[in-house]
Formats: sequence, C-alpha cells, structure tokens
Amino acid sequence: MRRWGWVCVLGLLGVAACKKDVPAEAPDAGAVETGPSALTEKEPNERPDQALAITRDSVVTGGLAAEPNKLDEDWYRLAPGTPRIADVTVTGLPGGDVKLDVYDQDRNRLVGVNSEGEGKGERLPNLYVEQERWLVVSPARKGMGGAYTLEVKYRQPNDGEEREPNDRAVDAAALPLGQTVTAFLGHSGDEDWYRVELPGPATPEGEPAVQDSGAQAPGTTPAAPAPGSTPAAVPPPSTPDETPVIDDNAAPSPTPEGTFGGAEPPAAPPENAMPTAPGELGGQVAAQAVDAGPPPEPEVPSVALKIELSAVEGVRPEVSVLSAAEAPLFTLQGKEGEPLALRNIGVRATDRVVYVVVKGGWTGTGKAQRRTYNAQVPYTLTVSQEEAGAHAELEPNDELLKATPLTGAGFREGFLSPKSDVDNYVLTAREPVLAKVELSGVDRLDLTLSMVEPPQGDGQKETVLLKANDGALKEPERLNNVACSGTCYFRVEGSFRKVNGKFVKDFENADQPYRISISTVPDNGSEEREPNNTADRAQDLPLGKAVRGTVYPAKDVDYFRVDLSDRPVRTAITATLLGILKVDVGLYLHRLQSDGKLTLVQTSDRAKGDQAETIRYSAEPGVYVFEVRDAKNREANFQDSYQLTVEEGE
Repeated sequence: MRRWGWVCVLGLLGVAACKKDVPAEAPDAGAVETGPSALTEKEPNERPDQALAITRDSVVTGGLAAEPNKLDEDWYRLAPGTPRIADVTVTGLPGGDVKLDVYDQDRNRLVGVNSEGEGKGERLPNLYVEQERWLVVSPARKGMGGAYTLEVKYRQPNDGEEREPNDRAVDAAALPLGQTVTAFLGHSGDEDWYRVELPGPATPEGEPAVQDSGAQAPGTTPAAPAPGSTPAAVPPPSTPDETPVIDDNAAPSPTPEGTFGGAEPPAAPPENAMPTAPGELGGQVAAQAVDAGPPPEPEVPSVALKIELSAVEGVRPEVSVLSAAEAPLFTLQGKEGEPLALRNIGVRATDRVVYVVVKGGWTGTGKAQRRTYNAQVPYTLTVSQEEAGAHAELEPNDELLKATPLTGAGFREGFLSPKSDVDNYVLTAREPVLAKVELSGVDRLDLTLSMVEPPQGDGQKETVLLKANDGALKEPERLNNVACSGTCYFRVEGSFRKVNGKFVKDFENADQPYRISISTVPDNGSEEREPNNTADRAQDLPLGKAVRGTVYPAKDVDYFRVDLSDRPVRTAITATLLGILKVDVGLYLHRLQSDGKLTLVQTSDRAKGDQAETIRYSAEPGVYVFEVRDAKNREANFQDSYQLTVEEGE
C-alpha cells in the first residue's frame, strides 16, 4: 500500500512538471494590419464586374487613357465587410480635370464630385458604405487622361455623424430636436438633408392622440433609429400654447406706472354721455363705444425652432426649412466664414415633419460663380424648439405679408439675428382702437420700432408712418396712442450706425430675446390718434372737447384740425394747452391755405415747464390747424399726457 502511494504522488508531480514545462498555446489574433494596402489598377475595369475590390484602407495607383471619343472609366468596388464611413480622395490629372462618381449595387448614380479645376484632386470625406458601393474615377471631359492616385480610408460610423449621400428627402438623416450632428459640405453640389419630427399638439385628457405618418406622439416609444445609429433621448415637448411664467425682475422693459402695461384697462365711457332708456338709439351708441366686441378668435398655435450652424472657413452657409411636401417655409444665406444662429423659425401647427437643408451659398459672379464648400473642416448643426412657445415670433417675418400676429393685450418674444434681420408684426382690430406698443431693450442692440403702412397700389412703396429710436444700446422704445382700425403693421429692426464712414446695421443678439408688448383701448375720441405728425393727418378736434396726447418719441409733432369754414363771420376761439413734466410744450396755430400749405398765425411757447399755454384768436371762416410739440424740439415724455381744449369765445 505504501509503495502504491508513492507511485501516485510521483505521478502527480510528473504531470504538474509537464504542464509547467509546456508553454500555453496563444490564440490566433488574425492578420495584423500595418498600414494601407498598396494596390494597382488593372485594365479592363470599365464595368462593375471588372471592378477592383477595396476591402480595407488602400492606396491605388492608376491611370486614365486620353481618348478623343469617349471617357475612360476606372471602376472600384468598396466592400469593407461591415458598415463603414469611407474617406475617398483622388489626386488631380496633369493638365486634366478628374471627377468621382458613386453608384449603388444596381448601378444607380448616388453622388458625383467635380468641384475643383484642372490639375486638382477631389475628395468625398464621409461616404457611408453599408454593404458595398461602386466608385468610378474618370476625366471630366473627353480627350483628358493621365496618372492618378486613389486613396480610401475606412472608419467606424459614429453617432451624430452625417452619412453621405443625404441630398434628398428620402435619404434625409433623422435629427432629433436638441441633438447635434457633425457633417461636411464636401463639394460644390453637396446638399445635406435632415428630417426633424415635431411634437404633436396637446390632446384633452381621455382622448387618444392622433398621429401623422412618421410623427412621434408625446409619451410614446420613439421610432427605430436609422441603421448604425443609437436611439436618442428626445426631451418632452412643451405645449405650444402654454403661457410661460414671466419673471418681472428679469423684464428688460418695466412698464411705468400709469401706462397700459400688461393687461387691457377698462374702457372709459365717452364724455358727455347721457343715460338713456333701454331701446333708445343713444343707449346703443354708448354701448358700442364701451363694448370692445367679442373676444378675438384663438390664434393658431405654431412651433418655433432654433437652428444653430457653426462656421466653416470659406463656406457661405445657406439654410432652408421645408415642409413634408418640400415646400419652402424659410430660407436664409449667411456670410462667408460666419456661423448662423436662427431663432424663432416658425412652422405650422399642423406640420409633424419638416426638413432642414444645409448647403453652400453662391459666391463670385459670371463664369466665376460657384457654390462654396470645404471638404476639410466639418460643421455642426443643432435644431431645437424655442422655449417661448406660443409667444415666440415666427420667422420668416421680414415681409409685411408674413408678419407675425399680435393680440390686443399680449406680447411676443423675438430675436434679431443675423444682423440684417427685420421682424414685422400685424395687429388686427375689428373696431377702432388705440394701441400702446412697447419694445424692451436688449444687450448689444440699438433697436428701432416703427409703424409701417403697406403699399397703397401697384408699383408703390411702403410708408413708415411712425418711428421710435430714442434709446441707445439696451434701451427700450415705445409708440403711444397708435390708431388702428383693421390691420396695423409694426416693425422691429436694428438701428443704423456709422462705421468707417458708412451707415451699417451691425447689431445682432441670438441669445437674448426682445419683447414687443401691446395693449389696446377703444378709441372714444378723448386721446390723440397717431400718426398725426403731418397736416394732412391732423386729427379733427370738436370745439369744447378736450383731447389728451403725448410728446413721444423725441421731435414728435401732433396736429389737430378745427373746421370753421361754415361760419358766416369771425369766430373768437380760445385754445388752452396744459403742460407736462420734462417737456416745454409749445402751441402753434396755423391756417390751412387752399393749396394745402400752412400759414402760422399765432404762437404760445413760453417754455415754462408744465405751465399752461394759451392762444386767443379771432378766426375768419376757414380751416385751422393746431400744432403741439416740444418748444425746444429735443425732449420727450411717454408717460405724462398734455391736454388741449379749443373753446368758442374769449
């Protein structure tokens, strides 16, 4: 027994020694790639079945025959085995122009690259090869040829990276709101299409959400991502018609006490209104003067988008937003080498899908005109939803026909970006009202607020009726007592300033919005009606009835018309103007001549601050115009109102 025990022990020790002396066999790691393959083009290769396969990073030496009657084509098969991004570069032909074309497995042409001139190469930096693609190198014209070098580099596709070709809606890359994509404008004909799905409208509780084809309803599982991409988390959309909470401390344009600031004040009854029994005509007229009518129809909710595009050297970017039917909703060209920050790009509430298209804008003139591109430097694009919701301006609104609607007691938030941006707004009133318009100040901006009248006939131009530009950088602007019956248009834009001897608009701020606020009251005749800054727009003033007004903005002039033409003899009149703080108001009496010109007949402008000014005059039959303005023509006061009364008698 003892002998067998030792045998077992020695046997075990031997086995252990054997295992220790024999080295473990290393697993086969396959062939180690030490660099790109060096390949040589082989003729004939004018058809796909003759194409040279490129399965890994490769440098191919080739040549094109210069044939006078046809183009020599060299076909290559890109077949990396797994989905890859291919960076394709071909050198130029000596004295010739080379081009690249890409075909799918059915020989459908997908993209062509021919951006450079003779002797220069071409590059396609981000061609997506899911299975295989055919690449063709050829001269741009017959009779050209020469040696070239083709280089193909493969890399792993990354999330958030463009995959060419994507120059059509059907090939558009899905771009979730709030996410960023990196892409190239790699050649002159390059267009990058992105499909953006918008949040659906809020639905009443208990009702199912109706989904459009291709749209994603809030709260449901996102659609499957494109091959090779990673599902992205989409932030929950905000309700378009939800009113945001406004921080009064952060408001750049606080409403002064005594002005119509956030809400519509109660309408005052007309002066000298007598109570009447029900059913009498006078009671109906009084009721109409006080009642502002039924509330306006609810505004159609819209979605406002923010589009941020980084700068690329040598590229003048052009960005378009298209509907699902590829109808243009917005288009803008930027400046070469500068980024674009587009705010409040409006799309319709019914749109569930829009396309954002990026391409290089045109530069040069004549035969030298071309689209800009850069195959070496990528850009980044981000599309997100604006936080302002239903209160956002809706671009494009640079034309009066595309003006963003305003309500009689509300506000909009907008951005001036780029520098040339102009924002138009429209107020629709179903009865005569007086509007007070306030525009907040914004860092880095000197804003101008105007009232604009559309062209009144074919070939006519629009007319600026009122303009407020009293403030400088960061300061607000206002328009008081603007008479509106029907539609009225207001415009927000950057002011001109002189730089190097030229007047330019070089203000923009894509980060901080301005706010345009409006409030209205029924027009009962007790307030001035702007614009009344010319004699032909003078407001009719009945004798014995007071009217109030403001001298604002600076150099504001208010005209009031008194008609005494039906009087048989002279009429003694007394005009009293109650002054206001800060402004030394002056009162000037003119007689309207038959040719429409004014003749000054009497003045009262002692410039005594808020003290009253008085004119007593024996007027012959005719039409007279009273002028109210700052006697020194330099001050303004938007808050306090003067009062003018013209009475008969001494």
